[in-house]
Amino acid sequence: MFILDAENFRQAKISLTLIFINIFCYIFINIYLGTEAVYLLAQSNIAIIQNFEVWRLFTAMFLHGDILHLFYNMIALLLFGTAVEMSYSKTEYLIIYFISGLIGNLFSLLLLPLNSISLGASGAIFGLLGAIFSIYIIEEDKSLMYLGLFYIAFFLGTSFMDPQINLWAHLFGLIGGMGFGYIFNQKYKNKERY
Repeated sequence: MFILDAENFRQAKISLTLIFINIFCYIFINIYLGTEAVYLLAQSNIAIIQNFEVWRLFTAMFLHGDILHLFYNMIALLLFGTAVEMSYSKTEYLIIYFISGLIGNLFSLLLLPLNSISLGASGAIFGLLGAIFSIYIIEEDKSLMYLGLFYIAFFLGTSFMDPQINLWAHLFGLIGGMGFGYIFNQKYKNKERY
């Protein structure tokens, strides 16, 4: 079992960089450029399907609707990102983060109505949570698995409570992170992780 401390957070360079990029994007796009710029970069299902603007699946991961949306996602990115950074290589971390976010956005494209617009880093962050959970599955101490299940149930439960939250990005981002985390964890199975 690992416990995060101040030194872990200082060494979480990828997570801190992603947090900085998200905050910069919020200030520059939402505040400086305005709402119209947000709509030009957010995941618009109709724009992706009709105009083949597939880049929106990626750019939407760096946008947030308001300051609270940004704040909650960045706290989660700091916590789960630091834990993933302690447990996986830098390349594995980036694969988990970006591919989980893209998987979440792709399923949002498939399962949400054509006129849907979504944005946020949540799918990628749920991927980090899924990668941490995959560690719990492999660990000998199964009490960690129950703790992971509690966190997943809590975060998915909050996704159901607000109709504006993109449940599909959360759910499929989580599944993507669990899948990649499990694959990457195979190399650690017979080694000391921490």
